[in-house]
Amino acid sequence: MKKVILILLISIVSQLTYAASNMLVWPIYQMIESDQKGSILWLENRGNNDINLQVRILRWNQKDQQDVYQDQQDVVASPPFMLVPAGQRQLVRILKQVNIPAQQEWAYRIMIDEIPSRVKPTEKTVGLNLQMRYVLPLFLYGDGVWTVTRTDKKRDPKTSTEPVLRWNIEMQDNKKFIAFHNSGIVHARISKVFFGDSNDLQKASTVIAKGLLGYVLPGNKMVWPIDQNLIIPSNKKLFVQLEDNRPAIEISKY
Repeated sequence: MKKVILILLISIVSQLTYAASNMLVWPIYQMIESDQKGSILWLENRGNNDINLQVRILRWNQKDQQDVYQDQQDVVASPPFMLVPAGQRQLVRILKQVNIPAQQEWAYRIMIDEIPSRVKPTEKTVGLNLQMRYVLPLFLYGDGVWTVTRTDKKRDPKTSTEPVLRWNIEMQDNKKFIAFHNSGIVHARISKVFFGDSNDLQKASTVIAKGLLGYVLPGNKMVWPIDQNLIIPSNKKLFVQLEDNRPAIEISKY
């Protein structure tokens, strides 16, 4: 089960300070299949102060190579507001309110925001506002679509639904970008992007990204800037890792 420590965002304010927090959140990759009513999310406060949190869920689309978010009622978080005492954890239920059409994936973002509580300024903390935000992906699936194995349901991994990716190098406003187009019906989570003769990152001739580059939702194209002086080898293959526990795969050019 994946977990991640939330990173605090620090901004300067005048005369006031707020309690800092250290949150542990899991699982960070959320999905709800057609036969499931929802999923669960755990929030654990590893700090020394109680914290107030708000959990929101926004519909996630992509347009003109940009992420677009909007309010929705397809899926809700329960509870949406909570106080998590120091050293304790809180369970949040992610509840589906609609049926997704067969052979479709709908994408959302779970926004977890700290609601700062005012505390008396001290010599060490005056002038700082410590506020946490973390954003998780959430995917809802219709009949006939699944992407991740489940312990409660046996099925052949070869029948999982995969994105259909193609790549290209594009120039926009005299800047160089790597572009990915996804013609499949499920998202592509793109990480460890590199050129080489094999899918071994250690033997790569040119590395575009060693970590997560981003997501391409179904039927969309997304671009990411690369070094203007980077030479793209014409005699090498492009490899992309789509899941952390699976090897990188070769992607064809369009």
